[in-house]
Amino acid sequence: MSDARDPVAAELAIRDLVHRYADAVCRMDVDAVAACFVPDGVWTVTGHGEPRGREEIAGFLAGLLGSWSVIVHALLSGRVALGEPGADTATGRWYISEFGLRSDGTELRFAGVYHDVYACGPDGWRFRRRRYDSMFRAVGADVAGSPFPAITDPAITDPA
Repeated sequence: MSDARDPVAAELAIRDLVHRYADAVCRMDVDAVAACFVPDGVWTVTGHGEPRGREEIAGFLAGLLGSWSVIVHALLSGRVALGEPGADTATGRWYISEFGLRSDGTELRFAGVYHDVYACGPDGWRFRRRRYDSMFRAVGADVAGSPFPAITDPAITDPA
């Protein structure tokens, strides 16, 4: 378990969590992704769903990845804001890019931002809440974009 009282260790552990998540997505390992969340964690994919709990998260991701033959989930940049000294909570924001292929050969490219709430417990740092907002989508020749999303969830604070 990471020591929430040590800010350097806490931030490194949170960054490792985000990297473990990205690695699990690239391997299409839905159970490893779900294990990155607290048992009753919430993952919001704006416009697509909001599974709660590890079992729902794993099933939801399996459904999202069902038509993909390969996916690369790349971290672009991120920020972490620790709570008060010794607190077992933190927030973060991470920009990502995903690209890959569906099993029918359709090229997929996405980019967006994750807004995170982290909790430190007996198993170390995990996602309590993770919200993804798409900012760029390309499915084959269809391309669309969205501006930076507004934060309306009071549990998610700006790590800037």
